Amino acid sequence: MGSNEKSILKTLLYADIFNFPLKKNQIWKFLISDKKVSKKSLFKNTLKLNKFVEFKNGYFFIKGKSKLINLRKKREKESLKKLLKAKAIINKISFIPTLKLIGISGALSMKNSDKNDDIDLFVISKKGFAWTTRFTLVLILILLRSYRHKNSQSFTDKICLNMIVDEDNIVFKKNNQNLYTAHEIVQLIPVLDRDSTYEKFIAKNSWVKKYLANSSIIKKSDVIKKENILDSLFINILKIIFLENILKIIQTRYMKKSITKEIIKKGFLAFHPFDYNAYVLKVYKKNLTSILILEGIDKKNGLLYHS
Repeated sequence: MGSNEKSILKTLLYADIFNFPLKKNQIWKFLISDKKVSKKSLFKNTLKLNKFVEFKNGYFFIKGKSKLINLRKKREKESLKKLLKAKAIINKISFIPTLKLIGISGALSMKNSDKNDDIDLFVISKKGFAWTTRFTLVLILILLRSYRHKNSQSFTDKICLNMIVDEDNIVFKKNNQNLYTAHEIVQLIPVLDRDSTYEKFIAKNSWVKKYLANSSIIKKSDVIKKENILDSLFINILKIIFLENILKIIQTRYMKKSITKEIIKKGFLAFHPFDYNAYVLKVYKKNLTSILILEGIDKKNGLLYHS
């Protein structure tokens, strides 16, 4: 099995964690490789993958999992409805002057959401206004009846503010530079973009190419805004009254009793009690190891490279 075939298999094994068979162009786009590969050369020797991979109705998937095709089609229909709802809500909150970027992340960004799933958003705020931005977003989303509370029993189409970072913290630190994070960055759907923040975000996280070398596409945002005089005036007023510090104290005190694995640092707020990053990577490596055992491939030089 050559390096291209190994990369295809790694890519399909990763997608399989999410029950997500891939089309040919998606395998190329999300190919797990540290070197860019042309579409023509990538699929030259796919017959070598027949032991592990099947192809049906335009989809590639791990052998024996053809039922995932119908699941993907069903999720895609549900996701298209959710995307419309998500974009409508983002449009309503786009007036907040401390917002620099709102992107749809998680399963929905891959059109792989179930009907009952919530909507994950990734947010970049103006420098020094992560807590102010979060407070304002939560307040407005509650008024819109669209906010997912931590203890909500029903969260269909509710907005989950998974991560809010400010302009000074858009580069993911080395301990978070892994395949999972790279995938989340690449699959992000920017909806609101102020002052080309999305392009800056992608450029600052060029390390993703160590994992997904083919993914270098910049997506166009639906809502594009520039900071105006009124926005600047409002932000200056917020600075004068030290609102960020006040709102940080209020929110951290409120959260104190229920914090589990959330990450709260200056300009970096990640609110997800379950460490999905670690879980996905653990399952991925386990699946790779199973293939290694079947194939007798050396771990150091085989499939686990760059996982």
